[in-house]
Amino acid sequence: MSAPRKPAIRGEALHRLMTILVVAPAFLAFGYSLSLWGAVVSYPSVYRAFTELNTTTTTGELKSHNALVQGAIVAAVTLGGVLGCLSCTVIGNHLGRRKTTFLGALLTLVGTILLCTSFGTAQLCVSRVIIGMGIGQMSATIPVWQAETSRVHKRGGHVILDGICVAGGIAAASWITFGFSHSQTAMSYSWRIPAIIPGVLAILIMSCTFLFPESPRWLVLKGRTEEAKAVFSRIEDANDNERIQQDLEAVMRANEQLDESANFLSLFKYGREKMLYRIILAILVQFFTQMNGAGIITYYSNQLFAEIGLTGDTAKVLGSTSLTFKFICCFIAYLTIERAGRRLLFMISGGGMAICMYALAICGSQTTATYRTPAYVGVVFAFLFVFFLPIAYLGVNFLYAQEVITTRYRAPAAGLSTATHYLCSFIVSFTTPLGFAALSWKFYFIWGTISASIVPAVYIFYPETTDLSVEEIDEVFIQSPSVLKTVATAERFRRERRTGARTEVFREDDKRSEMMAEEASEAIAQVV
Repeated sequence: MSAPRKPAIRGEALHRLMTILVVAPAFLAFGYSLSLWGAVVSYPSVYRAFTELNTTTTTGELKSHNALVQGAIVAAVTLGGVLGCLSCTVIGNHLGRRKTTFLGALLTLVGTILLCTSFGTAQLCVSRVIIGMGIGQMSATIPVWQAETSRVHKRGGHVILDGICVAGGIAAASWITFGFSHSQTAMSYSWRIPAIIPGVLAILIMSCTFLFPESPRWLVLKGRTEEAKAVFSRIEDANDNERIQQDLEAVMRANEQLDESANFLSLFKYGREKMLYRIILAILVQFFTQMNGAGIITYYSNQLFAEIGLTGDTAKVLGSTSLTFKFICCFIAYLTIERAGRRLLFMISGGGMAICMYALAICGSQTTATYRTPAYVGVVFAFLFVFFLPIAYLGVNFLYAQEVITTRYRAPAAGLSTATHYLCSFIVSFTTPLGFAALSWKFYFIWGTISASIVPAVYIFYPETTDLSVEEIDEVFIQSPSVLKTVATAERFRRERRTGARTEVFREDDKRSEMMAEEASEAIAQVV
């Protein structure tokens, strides 16, 4: 009987193909769906078909009412995203990473079909919520899947690609809708054709998800250790059985160290594993991602463009260019994540965004109808903000939120942290018009202060995870004597890994486990 054939695609080639066929389509759909409706809602074909969204030809109270409805429809994707992410806290560990991803793609496809066939506001709203649910499930699950199937030194780059694709989707939606704005916008095809794209991407994801292996760490969690071993072999593209066995035993040891009676509520207990501390770190990362003011830069740019006399196509092209610039800047994190580390990128990004927000406030306070020079300076700082944002908060945020959570809780924790991302996005989109109306340029001080708080928060509380396996990160939190000592403990682990001391520690742990097992067997034999 011949030995079973090994899968032809293994190692780094497997990751590249997964990125092309599953990861990139999912996060392109994420960014595209968030940006699409806000761009087409001013088309005549949209506000004539959905009269409740008409703010172009209405005035007074009716316009105010329609603006509120319009805002709700635009933000419906983020509310759906919250629901989709929270559903992962229930189904994530039951279905596994592949089935949850497939379900998210299916919901996205269903929502896209409903959107493209909408002729009423109710169906439009429902379709946007369903699309959001699907994208929420995928955006909460795929980074977990990536982190659990990546090599230690490749994990950062693999997950950073998520943020690059989100930015790419946002930029693509901007340029595509700009192109269609020059078509017959009174005809419904001008918005229905662009709306098809997330559904096409969802079909690609559904077709390819099961071509790739399930997370070996989830398989171990479910007791399917032989399957996990085969997946480790395929991921590492290695025939070294001893090395693969060490990886497998490290995962099994990490699972065994957790309390067997642990449940979802254990995620909010401090305990030996410090899960409460870890979930707060993951949620705060996503909180900072949206509450740094990123969501209002587009609003501010449009205002600035109007103030310096840029209108029509010129303003639209400049807006699309800024989004394309953000997409390009995302590659900074991809190229530096494993060299610079997570902490440094977080602090550079936070500090840079804070400076830009304070500068925008100053520019806003000095701009008048007859003195527009500060508005030109404000445009420069808006672009600088777009430079600093993706250094850490368009990819590194998704990566870190997965790394600090142990396997058993990674799926539900990802649901909670990514739900925070969507919820904060919804809050920003609804409070921005009110904030500017009440505070004008002072509104930027709020976002600048939040961005500035990133630096001390990361420096004091966020341990470095670069160069450590997800099991070693678990050990960092377990061995740290307190929250304030966790950063130092992580640095000690990283030094030990660089010098090879961590390998010796694992070998000693294995020897102790074997000795304890032998002693237990002898004791049982004596009793018998």
